[in-house]
This record gives sequence, C-alpha cells and structure tokens, in this order.
Amino acid sequence: MGEGNVIVFSTEQHPKKRENQVGMLTIHVHQHKDGERASTPMMVKCSKVEPVLTGIISKDCALVGKHKEALHKHINAYISKQYKGAWSKSDSTVSPLSDCLYVLGVHMTPDEADAKDSAEAKSVFSAWEGGVGMSQAQTSTAQRAAKKPKTAVLIGAAATAHTRTRGTVLEIKFCRVDDVPMIMQACRVFFRQAESSGSRTEVVFARGELPMWWKLLHDIPFNFKNTRDTFENVEVVEQIRTRRSLHFFSFFMVQPADITFSTRVKSADGNTWIPVIYVDLPKLVIFDRHTLPAMLCQSA
Repeated sequence: MGEGNVIVFSTEQHPKKRENQVGMLTIHVHQHKDGERASTPMMVKCSKVEPVLTGIISKDCALVGKHKEALHKHINAYISKQYKGAWSKSDSTVSPLSDCLYVLGVHMTPDEADAKDSAEAKSVFSAWEGGVGMSQAQTSTAQRAAKKPKTAVLIGAAATAHTRTRGTVLEIKFCRVDDVPMIMQACRVFFRQAESSGSRTEVVFARGELPMWWKLLHDIPFNFKNTRDTFENVEVVEQIRTRRSLHFFSFFMVQPADITFSTRVKSADGNTWIPVIYVDLPKLVIFDRHTLPAMLCQSA
C-alpha cells in the first residue's frame, strides 16, 4: 500500500468479455514456492470488486425502501441510455457494458432507527468507510441546525460523516468509477419522478476522503465542497484495504480452480515476462503475515 502503488484500481478490458471495460483491482505481489528462496514477481487482477457509493435519502426507509428494486433497474437503464446517446456522437472514451451491469446492487437501511424523536441528530458512517467522528463543537452545531423545521439534510464538516434527521442510508455497489456521476444523476431523476407528495426527496452524496499518502504524493488542494462530483480510483483501493484489512505484509492464496484467466506481460524494463492471473475478489484468500505461520503449523 501507499506510495509504491502496490494495489491499483482502474477501468480495464475484461479478459473474457472483451467488449466490456470493467473496474479491475491489480495487486503486485511476489510468488513464493516451496523449497525456493527466491520469489517471482507477478500480478493478481481481481474482478467483481464491487466498490460502494454511499448517500443519504431525506425520507424514512419505510417510504423509499419499497423502491429499492425499481431504483436498481432505473439506474442501469438510465446509464445505458446515456451511453447510447454519447456513442452516437462518438464522444465517449469508456465503452458501454454489453450486459448493462453498471450497478450491481442497491441497499437501503433505516437511518437513526433508535432515535427517540425525529429531531435527534447523529453521526452516520458507512460500514465500509474510514474516518473519525465530528468534534463536540461540530456535533452541537449540527444538533442545533437539525431542529430547524426546513432542514432535511445537513452535511457535516467531516468528509465521511452526515448529520441529519431521520432518513435512509443508501449504498450502491457499482462496477467502475467512470459511471458514478451518472449513477448520482440517475438517483436524483428517479426520486423526482417517484415523488407522490408535496415534499421533495433529496439524495446527497458526501465527497470522498482521499488517503493521506495520496494527498501528499499528488499535492492535492483542499476540497471545500461537501458533496462529490466524481469517485476516485484511489477511494476504491482505500475501501478494499479497509474491508479486507490489507496492508503491505499481507499474503494471498488462490485456488487453481478459482483462476478465471491467466496470461503474462512484459516487465517495466522489457527484459522479463511477468505472469498475470485473474480471479474474482471474493475468491482471493488473504492472510496476515503474523498469523500465517501459526495457521501453517496447525494445518501440518
């Protein structure tokens, strides 16, 4: 992890469905074989990464939760339509997916279900996001603002925290970051069309928090916006690192039957060939360096 770019997420051509460009997680590793001291450089490319876009819907889950499946279908249809229009003008650099699997899943959960009253505000964090809570001063300010009758959604100063009244947490699993702006727009269009009452349904997507090593390496200026416009590839890497507890000393194991495709590429200096294997991320077995010897002893 870190500045060495050991793990990278990017949009690449699918090894089997070559008409599709999907989000692929590339892990640069060294292969260790029994009886050999020297290790061999290789790459593991993971599909089915399923990064998550988190948002807040300003209405209770009991009202909007029934639209979950409809929202899923609408987003895929909306993005498919957008790409058809863009490709007719030949101004798109990313190819549409042949099977329209732009969004892989939509999940809605009640927000503040245990709140004593609807005016109580809390900090809400996505289960797959890092970050720290708001300070006491920020919390007090947010609580005072939450009591205003017209305030449906408030975005706190913390990048991954949202302070608001009772509503719904929206999590969308997607395939590639290139589609995220259209996913957010599709959500807004859907709830505008689905409104049956006079109150407006708002969907807010807080801006992402980039890793500190990435900010230092690229000299990223401070982002004063509370909402996001795009989703960065490095955000996906940080999500996977947090979800799977990855670090520099992690060990990986892949069953031969789980390898979906294998090939090789030239090294950076062009002198050697580096083996590359493709595997679905859920099939990648991850071990911690410090727990691996104990596990091997137990299996022996």
